[in-house]
Amino acid sequence: MTLMRVIAAGLVAVLISACASGEAPKPWVCALIGAGVLGGGGAAIGAETKHGHNGGAIAAGAAIGAVVGGATGYAICSALQKPPPPPPPPPPQKAAPAPPPVKEKIVLRGVNFDFDKATIRPDAKVILDEAAAILKRNPDVMINVDGYTDGIGTKEYNQKLSERRAASVADYLGKAGVDRSHLTPRGFGLTNPVDTNKTKEGRAKNRRVELLVQGQ
Repeated sequence: MTLMRVIAAGLVAVLISACASGEAPKPWVCALIGAGVLGGGGAAIGAETKHGHNGGAIAAGAAIGAVVGGATGYAICSALQKPPPPPPPPPPQKAAPAPPPVKEKIVLRGVNFDFDKATIRPDAKVILDEAAAILKRNPDVMINVDGYTDGIGTKEYNQKLSERRAASVADYLGKAGVDRSHLTPRGFGLTNPVDTNKTKEGRAKNRRVELLVQGQ
């Protein structure tokens, strides 16, 4: 049995040396090596016994050595196997793009004027104060301030009157805090009526200034 221990120790040393010098052999390869080495050692030990001449001791020694060697080789190389590398980390997830800012739909009410006047009426001031608050929340917005008249009077006179009405509204909004350079007053005279000029009510609707957001 001393010889068997020596052979087993040699097997262990050989397998550890093989694993240390590079990638460890597969456990089943080590099992075959161990079975071969200790099987041969067992056969040699069986031959030295007093019953070795009949072959039975040799076969028994070989069988025991092969089993022990195979188990030993498998166990050693299994213990020395390098663990598999960890899986690669998942690719970084791209952040979803931020939704575009919701642009406020700016709706501005127009104002009306008395006959042949370009002064701001008290009811118009309420409307223009509301418009100024909206425009100050949107300081980059550009506004067309479009003035109109009714159909009474000459074309030339009404053109000038519509321009004065547009300028009057732009000045009011500028004094209320709106950037005056973002306001473009324009006069269109008696063109583009919104109602008939044949009635008093229709003409009152046509005497107006409209506030229109440029590019909207």
